[in-house]
Amino acid sequence: MSNSLFKIPLKPSFGWSILLAIATIFITGCYSYKDQILFQGLKDTTCPNPNFQEKTLIQAGDQLSIIVNGLDVNSTSYFNMPMGMGAGGNMQMLNQTGNQGGGLMGYVVSESGVIEFPKLGELHVAGYHPEQLRDSLQCWLSPWVKDPSVMVRLMNFRVTFITTDHAQTINLMNTQTNLLQFLGMVNGITWTDRKDNVLVIRQVNGLREVHHVDLTSQAVFSSPVYFLKPNDIIYVEPNKRKFIDTNAQLISLVTTITSTLSILVLFVNSLR
Repeated sequence: MSNSLFKIPLKPSFGWSILLAIATIFITGCYSYKDQILFQGLKDTTCPNPNFQEKTLIQAGDQLSIIVNGLDVNSTSYFNMPMGMGAGGNMQMLNQTGNQGGGLMGYVVSESGVIEFPKLGELHVAGYHPEQLRDSLQCWLSPWVKDPSVMVRLMNFRVTFITTDHAQTINLMNTQTNLLQFLGMVNGITWTDRKDNVLVIRQVNGLREVHHVDLTSQAVFSSPVYFLKPNDIIYVEPNKRKFIDTNAQLISLVTTITSTLSILVLFVNSLR
C-alpha cells in the first residue's frame, strides 16, 4: 500500500523532471558555435583599408602635454616650468595624478577651448589636432627660442571598457590604437559575451554617438569606430548562455531536478 501511494506523485514529477532537464539543455545550448567565430567571410587577400585614422581634435577638458626644446636650454626652461595659472585663475599645469607641480605636466583646456601659455598668453586650441598645435607653437615661440622644437601629446586619451563583470578605464599612450588592439589589452571578450553587438559610445562636439559593431563580421574593419577616440566607452553585453548560467532561478531549477533524480534513484534501489 505504501509503495502504491508513493508511486502516484512520483510518475508525473519524474516526467516533469525529464522535460525540465531537456529544456535546460536546449536553452543553454542555443548559443551556437558560429556565434563564437570572429571576422566571418574574411578571405586571404590584400586590399586597401577603407577605414583610416582621423586626426584627433583637441576639445574642452583635454589635458595636453607641451614640452618645448631648443638650442638654448635657459630659454626653453621658462616654457617648461612646473606651474602656471590658466584663464580665470585656474591652475593649468598639472602632473599625471592631478597634483600641482612636478612629474609629467599638462595644460588643461578650459570650457571655452583656451589654455594660457607663457609669453603667448591665452591660446584657443580647441579644434586643433596635436600636430597642428605643435607646428603653430614652433612658429609662435621663435622670437624667444632659437630653433624651437615642440612636442604636443594628449594626456587624457582614455577608453573605458564595461562588461557585466567589471569595468576599467585604460589611458592609451598610442593614439593610433584600434578596437581590436584595445580588446587585446583588456583580455578580450569571453565566450559568454555577445560578439555581434558591441557598443561603442563616443562624444563628438557635445553630442553622444552610439555605434553597434559586429565582431563576427569582416565589416568590423570598415566601422567608423574601428580606430578609438579619447573618452570612448566600449560596452560588451552578455549572451543568453551567460545570463542563464548566472541566473538564480536556473540554479534553483537544477537543484530541484537533481533532488528529484536522487529521490528516484533511492526509490528504485529500495524496490530491488
